[in-house]
Order: sequence, then C-alpha cells, then structure tokens
Amino acid sequence: MTTPHETRALSASELYRIITDAPSQQDTDGLEWPDANVSLDEANQTLIWELHDYGNLTLTLSRSDNEWIAMTAITAVESVSNPTELNEVLLRQGLALPLASVGIVTIDERDFYVAYGQLFGDSKLASICAELHATASAAMEVAGLIQEHFS
Repeated sequence: MTTPHETRALSASELYRIITDAPSQQDTDGLEWPDANVSLDEANQTLIWELHDYGNLTLTLSRSDNEWIAMTAITAVESVSNPTELNEVLLRQGLALPLASVGIVTIDERDFYVAYGQLFGDSKLASICAELHATASAAMEVAGLIQEHFS
C-alpha cells in the first residue's frame, strides 16, 4: 500500500494535481510547501514555481525517466566580476550548501550559475518539498555571496 507521502514515481502532472488540489500549499499531509504560484508545463513534465518565500525566485521541478531535478538560475556568468575566483569559492563551499549543488548551465545561449538538486523519481513528497526549499535557499545564499563579493 502506498502512503500519501510516497510519490510512486508520479509524473509532474500528477504531482501538480496533488499540490494544487490541496486547500492550501501547507495542507498536503502536513508538508510545508513553499508559498508560491505553481504552473505546469505538461509537455516538458515540469512544474514552474514562483517562490514568494524566496523573493519570487523562479524554480523549475522537472521529471525525467528516473529522477526529479529542481533548478533555479542565480545570475549570468558574464555579470560576475571574477568568475574564476567565484568558481573556486563555490567548489570549496560545496559541502556547506546542504542538499543542493551549484553549477553552470547554458540558457538561451548564455551561461548562468544555477542551484540544483536531484532526487530519485520515486522520492517521497516530503523529500521533494525539502529539496525545493534547499535549492531555493542555496540559490539565495550564492546570490548573496555574489552580490557581496563578486558584482
């Protein structure tokens, strides 16, 4: 038997329905989903979150064959004053960002620093919820670092 906290390898569409059918985003079996507007890109199996708790940060949660990937852009690499030094700082701080990683991804032909997290496709709802918060928190922490030392 599957409990309400298991995703049984849900699709993004099914997860979207679970989240949006709850009377509030805090009512999905006691989970504290981020305060957000959530939309669904069904063709790409992606939920798009506008996270009010994190300054309206946009975060995507995509479902592939065997995993969920939470990702949010932080800033364009070209906007950083010393990317080489920032890269070293981020690599050395990697373990200080729990449950999330930082990388560089090309979006619309421009390189961006991103925060991301990966989960198994059949992860529990609680794990997915925690990953959203962890990825957003890491993005905010890295954005603060960039703003303070590299802009």
